[in-house]
Amino acid sequence: MANRKSTKKKIEKAVKKVKHPYLMLLFLVIFVGGCAGGYFLANHFTRNDTFEVIGEKTITLELGQTYEDEGAIAISFGKDVSSKIVAENNIDFTTAGQYYIKYTVEDIRYSGISRYRTIIIVEEVAGNE
Repeated sequence: MANRKSTKKKIEKAVKKVKHPYLMLLFLVIFVGGCAGGYFLANHFTRNDTFEVIGEKTITLELGQTYEDEGAIAISFGKDVSSKIVAENNIDFTTAGQYYIKYTVEDIRYSGISRYRTIIIVEEVAGNE
């Protein structure tokens, strides 16, 4: 609580020191303009950014079949960072079940974000009997 009061007093004191009220307005206009400009520049540089799985997101295979992963693609701030993508999976092609391939990328834009591909292993695909 004491910090709040002292901060408030400091702000009030700083405002009283401003001799020209237009100076405060000028600083406000520059601040708002800078924020807006930064927003639009960031938007411009990131409008084509993407992090997505290539191909089908769900794959159904029969027991024993293998799968060649198509991977994922990542564009961050207009730069291809796909080489930084790490794919993790625990697929057992000999056991029926639902498995996942998890894609992550070490990049500031996609930190903490993952994409997934679902791999479903079945005993027999319908129609192949």
